[in-house]
Amino acid sequence: MDEKENITEETQEKKTEEEKIIPGQGLDTEKFEGSEPWLDGKRVDDSVTGLRIDYDLRGDEVRKALKYFQKATIYRKNIIFTVILAVIVVIYAQTIFRNPDYTMGYLMLVLALAVIWFLWFLPARHIKSAAEAADLADDTYHLEICPQGLLMPQEDGRYLVGFDRPAIRAVEFSDLYLIIASKEKVFALPKRCIPEEDCEKLTGMLKDALGARYEKAE
Repeated sequence: MDEKENITEETQEKKTEEEKIIPGQGLDTEKFEGSEPWLDGKRVDDSVTGLRIDYDLRGDEVRKALKYFQKATIYRKNIIFTVILAVIVVIYAQTIFRNPDYTMGYLMLVLALAVIWFLWFLPARHIKSAAEAADLADDTYHLEICPQGLLMPQEDGRYLVGFDRPAIRAVEFSDLYLIIASKEKVFALPKRCIPEEDCEKLTGMLKDALGARYEKAE
C-alpha cells in the first residue's frame, strides 16, 4: 500500500513539473529552421479555467505586433552595430581613396556594408513574410488567459505558462493586446475578436498579474 502511494505521489509531482511545450499559435519573432520556439509550462487539470479568446489575425495586425517587438528588443542593438560598422566603412573608404590598390580595403568595405544591410533586411523580411502568411491563412486560434498566466492546449492536456516569469510582459494598443511570452514567441490578440466586457476583464487581469510589466501604448 505504501509503495502504491509513493508511486501516486511521484506521478503527481511529475505532472506539476515544468515541461517544454511548443505552442500551436502565436507569432515567432524570427524565422527558425529545424525547430520551433518553446515555452516552459506546467500541466494543469480542467479545474483551472480562464477567459477564452477565439481569434484570427490579419496581416496589418501581425505587422504592428512584430514591429513593436523588434523596436523594443533589437533596434537599439542594430543601431549600435550600424554606427560601429559605418565608422569602419568610413575608415576603409578613406584608406582606399589614399591608396586605390589596397585590395583588402575593398573587401572589408563591402563586408561591412553587407552586414549593415542584413541587420535591417532580415527582420523586415520576417515581418513581411509573416504578415503575408496571415493574410493568406484562414485559421482561428483559441487561447485561455487566467490570473496565473496563459493556458496552452497540447495533445496531452493543457499547460500553464505563468505570468510570474520576468520575461513575460504585455502591451495594450487601441486595437490589440500584445503578450510577449519570450524572446522567440509573442501573442497578438485583436480587440475586434474580443467582446468589450471581456476586454475590460483582460485589461484588469493583465494589470493585476504583471504590474509594471504591463503598459498601454500611446
